[in-house]
Amino acid sequence: MISTDHIQPDDLYLFALQLLPEAEMRAAIQHLKQCTICRTQVAEIQGDLAMYACSTEIKTPPPESRERFLRQVEIEKKLVPIDRKEPVAVKESAPRTEAAAEPMLTPRNSRMFQMDLPEERPKRRIAPFMAWTGWAVAASAAVFAGMQYQQRIADEHSIEVESAKVSDITAQTAQAKKLMQTLTDANAMQVSLHVPLTPGATPKLDPEAHATYVPGRGSLVFVASHLDPLPPSKTYELWLLPSEPGKAPIPAGLFKPDANGNAMVVMPPLPKEVAAKGFGVTVEADGGSQTPTAPIVLAGM
Repeated sequence: MISTDHIQPDDLYLFALQLLPEAEMRAAIQHLKQCTICRTQVAEIQGDLAMYACSTEIKTPPPESRERFLRQVEIEKKLVPIDRKEPVAVKESAPRTEAAAEPMLTPRNSRMFQMDLPEERPKRRIAPFMAWTGWAVAASAAVFAGMQYQQRIADEHSIEVESAKVSDITAQTAQAKKLMQTLTDANAMQVSLHVPLTPGATPKLDPEAHATYVPGRGSLVFVASHLDPLPPSKTYELWLLPSEPGKAPIPAGLFKPDANGNAMVVMPPLPKEVAAKGFGVTVEADGGSQTPTAPIVLAGM
């Protein structure tokens, strides 16, 4: 039924009328989900069938015709079998005056009525056909509507996926914009962190770090290098040291160095408008702490 590319034209008409076998109907539905050309042809066929179903007006015969027919049946000759071998003709009792006024019908074994009603015979044949055609068109329209609904659900899912991707890209772009604003802000506080010097000890240059902080936006970018490896279940924690006397250090993010000892903390959640006198780094248990644990491994003022 289905060629290499498309459904045969004859089968498209049978599909629109719901006359294909069940297996071929399922195969045709699967093909129509993928083939735009065949879907267009089916839609055109269904439109033609709908116009044909609506173009013929089905009229009910007048009541007088039904009454005339019933009266004629009452006076018609009927064969009443007496036994299985020999039927006897019996006449129904009815006024002869009424029978004379009505057209006569041939016996029931005849193929033709003697009533002159040629205009009603085509209508009686067309009416059942048109009713069947209308049902077929309605069924075809229901199948096509179901296919369109499934296609719409798939399209909506694709739109949701693409919208999520756009949202992620938008969020990343906003984050990058904030990062550039922090690094290029003329009012940003620049702090370099080093290992605290012990009186009498030889200065040690590694490890080291650099922090860029904008108090008005609460934006912070911290970059460290040459950090010492951490024991298991330990992490580095960055602290913002407020310039206001008596105010406790504020946690500014957890980080672990990579194999080369490098690490970053970018845009941690910090309150705005907090003036800082410097930053410090401590080693804490995984999950961090609310208060620094001595010693401070990196400090900058």
